[in-house]
Amino acid sequence: MALHTSTIISRRLTDILAHVSRVNLAFPDHIPLFTLSTSPSVEQSHLQDLVTRLTTLSPHAVGCLSAPVPSSNEALRTSVACSLSIFHKDNASAFRSDIPGKSAPQVGRWHAFRKKDQPDFGIGEEMRADMENVNWEDVWAKNVDVPPLPSVFKSIPEAHTVIYLSDGSPEGLSNSLQSLSSASKVGLIASSTPFITGRPYTLFHGKSIYSSGAIGLCLHSSPRPSVHVDFPGLLALTPRMVITESEGNLVLSLDDKNPSRLLLAAIEKGQNFSPTDDHSAKLLKVMKDDEFFLGVLDNSENTTEHERPKIRQVYHITSGDPSRGSLALESEAAPSPGTTVQIYRSPANANPNTLSRYKLSSSENTKLRRMAFTVAPPDLVSNAYTDNAETVVLEDTFLAASENGFLIDRCVPDGKSDECPWTCKVPGGVAELRWSSG
Repeated sequence: MALHTSTIISRRLTDILAHVSRVNLAFPDHIPLFTLSTSPSVEQSHLQDLVTRLTTLSPHAVGCLSAPVPSSNEALRTSVACSLSIFHKDNASAFRSDIPGKSAPQVGRWHAFRKKDQPDFGIGEEMRADMENVNWEDVWAKNVDVPPLPSVFKSIPEAHTVIYLSDGSPEGLSNSLQSLSSASKVGLIASSTPFITGRPYTLFHGKSIYSSGAIGLCLHSSPRPSVHVDFPGLLALTPRMVITESEGNLVLSLDDKNPSRLLLAAIEKGQNFSPTDDHSAKLLKVMKDDEFFLGVLDNSENTTEHERPKIRQVYHITSGDPSRGSLALESEAAPSPGTTVQIYRSPANANPNTLSRYKLSSSENTKLRRMAFTVAPPDLVSNAYTDNAETVVLEDTFLAASENGFLIDRCVPDGKSDECPWTCKVPGGVAELRWSSG
């Protein structure tokens, strides 16, 4: 389990350095994992001092540059955020991966590109019937060579959790990690840093700096954390529905109805369109600004129709076609028929106040240690400068953000893999690991 988790947000780097030193004094010989967000108000040389301090805590330290923690407080949003977790050296193993991500698969995606007058590219009824029984997730998997895990995993007994920090192409590692069927895996895609360090991503492993790949910790021989997700910023547009047909990355039918028209009907309730707009024009106008997601609901929750259902997984809706009815998802495979779902909207001006939520819960929870990865809006970084800066410390809470999202692959309580890896890019979405400290 985590020996320590904390987050400090401040414009005074002396406060951050003092906090890091106190943690290091309390846990001098163990393994740290850290994230560090930058600020336009902090000189580059001072930031380098902080990076040097963090990377020399341990030769096994792992970390990355991250985004500011989403907050409604402009002063805190333009401060430096340093999140730090410490793990017992006997229960955690650091690793570095250079497994490349895969290129976008094309096999089986002809539906997304076919012309209106070529609905099936001439395939016959027999082939069409066969395709209805294809397990598309297997198709994707068979077209991906799965490299072996880094050698450090060979000597790890009973790994139960993998926490990692990755570049923007984590698919290779996440696919390889599926061989650890009894482990939960949670990864943060590091923030983009070309204008900060000159690197696309900035990852740290001890004193080494990387622009690609991934670094992380594998936890073992210790209590397993519980894994939770939450999407507080999503607004439900539709009632619960059941997927009645899907193929590849397309949802073709919801409750035996046209999915794109269901989405458009829900959108039209709160939008003013031009009388000359056709269905496709309306969808294009709205999807250019707001983002829309398909949420898979947890059927184990005993919620009524009037209660907010628990969302287990989200898929970004990338496009819709009212004439054909399909919704295209940013995924290799859409949820299977029979899955209960809802459609949600994330407003273009979404500004999740994640920090305030964690400040409140951090003061209330005295028996939990938490690690949370959250999604920052892509335009969160501000050049505004205010003098009324404060220092905020979240005890027992590691809170790190990235505009590039996080990955998750959970296990059920019996220790078996519960899902395929998936990526969340919902602004304000959170993946959280929890350990009882009582």
